[in-house]
Amino acid sequence: MGQYSVLLLDADGTLFDYDKAERNALRDTLSLYGFEFSEKALRQFRQINGELEKQLERGEISVNAMQSRRFARFFEAMPLQCDPGEFNSLYIKQLEQYVFLLDDADLVCGELYQTSALYVVTNGISSVQRGRLTRSGLLPYMSGLFISEEIGFQKPHRYFFDAVFTQLGDVSRDRILIVGDSLSTDVAGGHTAGLDTCWYNPKHNSDKGALLPTYEIGALIELLDICG
Repeated sequence: MGQYSVLLLDADGTLFDYDKAERNALRDTLSLYGFEFSEKALRQFRQINGELEKQLERGEISVNAMQSRRFARFFEAMPLQCDPGEFNSLYIKQLEQYVFLLDDADLVCGELYQTSALYVVTNGISSVQRGRLTRSGLLPYMSGLFISEEIGFQKPHRYFFDAVFTQLGDVSRDRILIVGDSLSTDVAGGHTAGLDTCWYNPKHNSDKGALLPTYEIGALIELLDICG
């Protein structure tokens, strides 16, 4: 058995290609309203959504506020005439349908779950995350799911990780590794919670700031060397 008996795995950007799913969901939802999809529209949405997600991480806005504001701002910027709340609901339904696993995600989870308990730890909407995990075929490998909407707090908030530790019980924190692509949520949250961290960095970004992950990998397959 390896050093870690529990692995906490981020979902979007770590197991799933969220960018691809987001692109398809926005394209399809715009199409439902007869609006044209463009790269400009995608960039505009990602900029707005990214800014609001950072506010959400910092606890400055709620999930409901983020969802109600993102398309209101998007339609104002484009500009388009549409009900933001209705559009957001349809967008979420579209997003649930798109499951694109990143390279080796299925292989790595299939190997690691034989020796470690795997849990998904994700910021996101419960219906979207549970639906995509079920469709992905990864769910049988998972011992549990921790989703921010259900917990009531986002990574990196300490209360998110408190909920994780409550369910895990007596597992020593030095036997837990969190793996994710986000320095601000996965690595920072894991560090604050006293966990070893693994930064999944496939684009080989060099700016870590003050954060020093325990491990850094460019491909998921490298997890097998760390946890084998």
